[in-house]
Amino acid sequence: MSKWLKLFFVLCMTITFLMACSSGNSSSKSAENGKMVQKADYANDASSEENQVEASQDKKAEQSKQPQSRMVIYNASLYMEVKKIAQVQDQINKTVVEMGGYTIQQTMNQNSEERQESSLTVRIPQDHFQPFLDKVKKLGVRTENQSISGQDVTEEYVDLKSRVKSKQVAEKRLTQFMNEAKDTKTLLEISNELSKVQEEIETIQGQMKYLENQTSLSTVTITLIENKVVVPGLEKDQLNTWDKTKKQFMNSINFIVSFISGLFVFIIGYLPVIVILGLIAVAISLIWRKMKKKSDNSSIDK
Repeated sequence: MSKWLKLFFVLCMTITFLMACSSGNSSSKSAENGKMVQKADYANDASSEENQVEASQDKKAEQSKQPQSRMVIYNASLYMEVKKIAQVQDQINKTVVEMGGYTIQQTMNQNSEERQESSLTVRIPQDHFQPFLDKVKKLGVRTENQSISGQDVTEEYVDLKSRVKSKQVAEKRLTQFMNEAKDTKTLLEISNELSKVQEEIETIQGQMKYLENQTSLSTVTITLIENKVVVPGLEKDQLNTWDKTKKQFMNSINFIVSFISGLFVFIIGYLPVIVILGLIAVAISLIWRKMKKKSDNSSIDK
C-alpha cells in the first residue's frame, strides 16, 4: 500500500512541476509580445486607431434610425422677354437682397437698335429658391426657357464627415505619441506623419465647407431680352430750311462765278484762233455780199 502512495505522490509532483514550467513559458512569451507591441511603428498604431473609430462610427450609424437630412445643390436658369430691361433688372436685384441673397455677375449687351440683352447670376438661400423663381417670372412678358437641376450630395457629405472624425482621432493619437517620444528620429517620423494627417483634415474640411455653401445657397442665372420697335423719324438737318436755302443760294452763285470764269478763260485762251476765224468769216461775208450785188445788178439790166 505504501508503495502505491509513493508512486502517487511522485506522479503529483511531476504534474505540478510541468504546470509550473508551462506557466513560466507563457509569462515569458507574454513579456516578449509586450515588448514587440511597444516597438511597433506609431503610424501603424494611428492607422489602426482610425480604422477602429470608423468601424465604431459605422456601427453607431447602423444603430441610429434617425435619417440624415438631404443635402441637394440646386441650379436654375431662366430665359425671359421683358418690356423694360433696366427696370426689370433693378427689381430682380432688389428681390435678391430682400431674400438674403447676392449678385455675383451682371452684364448688359446692346445687340442692335431693336434688341437689348442682359444676364444676371445670383445666389439665393435654398428656402427661397422656388418663391424667387415664381416672383421673377412674373416680371417678364413671357418665359421662353426654364431649367432646374439638383445634385444630391448627402452621401458624399456624410462620408467626408466620417473621414474627418477618423483623421482627428489619428491626429490626437499621433500628438500623444510625439509627446512620449524620447529620441529625435522617432520624433521626426511622428511629426511628418502628423503633418500629413493635418493636411488631409484641412482638405476634407474645405470640401465639407464647399458642399455646405453650395447646398445652403442656390445658383440662378437669368437672361433678359428686350425687343424694341424702331419708328423712323425726321432728322434735324431735314427740318433746317433756312440753312438749306443759304446753301442752295451759295451753290447757285458758285455755279455762275464758275461759268463766267470758265468762259473768260476760254475766250482769252483761244483768242488767236477766234481772231483768225473772225477774219475769215468777215472775208467770206464780204465776198458773198459782192457776188450777191453783181447778181442783182445783172438781173436788173436784163
